[in-house]
Amino acid sequence: MSDDDQELDMDSDGEDGWDDGMQDMAGGTAVKRAHHNALERKRRVHIKDSFHGLRDSIPAIQGDKASRAVILTKLQNTLRPNA
Repeated sequence: MSDDDQELDMDSDGEDGWDDGMQDMAGGTAVKRAHHNALERKRRVHIKDSFHGLRDSIPAIQGDKASRAVILTKLQNTLRPNA
């Protein structure tokens, strides 16, 4: 291998800083994804807690395990009994 070929080979290993920039971009994407996942998890917990609050405010299913569909149906029946 000539000296020129060795220089090109060394550059392709990322020692010139170019590949490091690409890794930083990938790392930034990972950070953004982790942040988004945390926000989404927080949103789902809030929705779950809200449904538990609704469930506990409906006398027919207070404290029982109930799906979201059951909670919404019972809530509708409680708010509009003749519907």
